[in-house]
Amino acid sequence: MLSVLTVLVVVVVSILVTRLATVALTVTGLSREMARFQARSALSGVGFTTAEAEDVVNHPVRRRIVMMLMVVSQAGLVTILATTMLS
Repeated sequence: MLSVLTVLVVVVVSILVTRLATVALTVTGLSREMARFQARSALSGVGFTTAEAEDVVNHPVRRRIVMMLMVVSQAGLVTILATTMLS
């Protein structure tokens, strides 16, 4: 039961982090749709080599936001794996 609860908490936190990152990327000048897609891409660890991705990488604030998303996604993955192994 604890493992299921932990996985649900990690999923909810991931959704909230994605929404916060979308807002942060929107503040830097990206459109909402582009910001949402880039936030989900960074959180899931899937990268696309497009002009949109270049817009993110070439902007220092956007690059920091995306790097933080990558770190958070790895922390979530480790949490899920550790919970699964302990249960």
